Amino acid sequence: MSAPESPTGGLPRFSVGASAVAVLVVAALVAPAPAPLGVALLGGGLLAAGLVRRRDAPLAVGAGALFSAVVLAGIDGKSTGWLLLAAVPAVLAWTSARDAVRLGRQVGRAASTLRVELVRTVSTLTALVAGGGAGYLLERTLTGGESPLALALLLVAVVAFTLALR
Repeated sequence: MSAPESPTGGLPRFSVGASAVAVLVVAALVAPAPAPLGVALLGGGLLAAGLVRRRDAPLAVGAGALFSAVVLAGIDGKSTGWLLLAAVPAVLAWTSARDAVRLGRQVGRAASTLRVELVRTVSTLTALVAGGGAGYLLERTLTGGESPLALALLLVAVVAFTLALR
């Protein structure tokens, strides 16, 4: 008899860990407000369910909940920079979880995937930070202050940069 497989058995540990850490960071960033914290915890639970079941739909819904938690917390008058910064771990949680499921489907733990996971994580962070930073600087330069429309466009840009990594 073989040992029972763990709930995340066959999934790359680094990506699962990066996703879990990113969820905790989002929860910590939105923690002072109970509603955003609840939404972030729901999103983390959905991401965990998607990882255990190896399904993309719960991952997407969980990531959407994390992103919504950031936006809800930002309604309290947070700066554009805070919102962009808090959106980074929300997107990283989704991409890391999605990559873990896809790598798990392809190779499981049969092969070492640490290099691939590191490259994907670093490239995601680089795209988000570079794109968000450039957009933030451009928004501050052109508007001279905080603009709700510019903020909305920047958050759309964060999602677009992430989708470009697919």
